[in-house]
Amino acid sequence: NQVSALGRSLAAERGRGLAEGGACRALQIAVGGAKARVGGASRALERANQRLRLQQEAGQLLWAELEAARAARDGAELRAKEAESRCRERGVELRRLREAVQEAQQARQRAEQERDHLAAQVGHAP
Repeated sequence: NQVSALGRSLAAERGRGLAEGGACRALQIAVGGAKARVGGASRALERANQRLRLQQEAGQLLWAELEAARAARDGAELRAKEAESRCRERGVELRRLREAVQEAQQARQRAEQERDHLAAQVGHAP
């Protein structure tokens, strides 16, 4: 009886050992899988960080381009205002010159009339 009980106890102990070994192996497999997932997640995080850095650099370049475009626009607007001002000044000067030409033509006509009138009084033909 005792031998039989010891045999049964030994068999049970072996079964527990095998079960524990299987459980240990399952845990080892689970830990390996978790490590692999952690490694994959770390690599994915590194790739995401790299993409983020690239996007930030691109954003900085775009911001610099925007600032340059704004500066160019502001410069063009200033030059346009200056050109408009010069155009108005030239328009005023042109108007003054036209008036001066008209006054000169009128003065010439008056001088010719006066000349013709004096020539008629003197008796000479114009």
